[in-house]
This record gives sequence, C-alpha cells and structure tokens, in this order.
Amino acid sequence: MHTRNTTVLAMTAGVLGALTAPALAAIPEGDVFLSLEGGQLRTGLISEDGTEITPGIRVFFAEFGIDVPNVTDEPGVQSLAAGLGAATSFRFDILKSVRKWNGTNFNTLATETLTGDLGPLSVTSPATDTFTAGFSIPLDPSGSHEHPDWTLNSPATDGVYLLEVQWELSTGQISPFTWMLWSQNETQVVNQAAYDWATANVPTPGAAGLLAIGGLLAARRRR
Repeated sequence: MHTRNTTVLAMTAGVLGALTAPALAAIPEGDVFLSLEGGQLRTGLISEDGTEITPGIRVFFAEFGIDVPNVTDEPGVQSLAAGLGAATSFRFDILKSVRKWNGTNFNTLATETLTGDLGPLSVTSPATDTFTAGFSIPLDPSGSHEHPDWTLNSPATDGVYLLEVQWELSTGQISPFTWMLWSQNETQVVNQAAYDWATANVPTPGAAGLLAIGGLLAARRRR
C-alpha cells in the first residue's frame, strides 16, 4: 500500500511538473515588412496573409528543407500599397559573410555561403566581410509580396545560420540592418536559443554590429 501511494504521488508530481514547466516560446513566423516612418525605412514582421504587422522587428527566422533540401523561400518581403512613398523598387544588400550558431553566439564564420534568387536575379554572400550589393526588385503600386529562394550552399551542414542585410529603396532610404536566420535540420531547442540570442543582441539602429570574427496589402506575389 505504501509503495502504491508513493507511485501515485510520484506520478502526480510528474504530471504537475509537466503542466507547470515553462514551455519554449514560439519563434514568430512571417515576412519582412518594409515601411516608411517619418521618412525613414523600417522593417517589421508581417503575417503571410497580411492581417498582422509587428513594427520594429529586425530578426527573422525560417527553416531550410521544408519542400526542397537546403532551400527555402521564407521569409518573404512585403509592403503596402503606396507604403514606400515614391520608390519604384527596393533591394537588399549583404553586409557580411555568413555566421553560424556555435551554441553561445554567432561569432563563428560559416564554411557555407548563401545564395538568394528571384527569377533571373541572383546574389551569393561573400566569403569574407565584404559589402555585397543585392538585386533590385520592382515595387507593385498595389503593394508588393515577393519570396526569393534562399539556398544554403555546399557543404550545407546542419546548424543555424545568420546573414546580415540591409534594405534600400530606389529613393535612397536605407534601413537599419537586419539579421536573417535560417535553420538547417536543427532542433527546436537549438533554434530557440539562437533566435533568442539574436533578438537580445541585435544592435540598436546606428550602433556598431556585434558580428566580427575576433572583434491593404500586396495582391501579387512573384516567384
């Protein structure tokens, strides 16, 4: 009888522990949202269907291999009709080489590069910290919704990768840089740790970057 009661108590404690244990926070899903605020280009997070916008977001996350190994078309990028003033196009520029999560931070230089493609347009991240101009994408007057393909190039090992980019309008406005995170076959725990670190450490606009080795919405979606 004593053994049975102990077992019941242990099981109850286990259930209560499971119920009260903190759950992992969900990593927000969505596209990069470009907007002008006081004449400044800013980024935010917008849901795929355009119903929710969270301004001020500068860290974005997606996973490779959902449909095609080593490839994803997330996150996309969206803007509202007339939301970018007189601009007729936008582009992204790559500011540094790819970093890889080392369990503590993203200070590790990745062996891999990343290639972004949209139709005939293509750019590959540099092997060293060299500014690399991306490609320009025309803005749709009714609002834009684009999804470039991103490919993790060989050796495409498992892990979480970070690419530092900035966005620029044809009218000259440049956004604070953003951190684009992509996971390759990693666990939820690792993804969450990498994302949490990035959101906690992305520098405020105008501050120096931390990543240095040693130191009514778019009706159209073009593919």
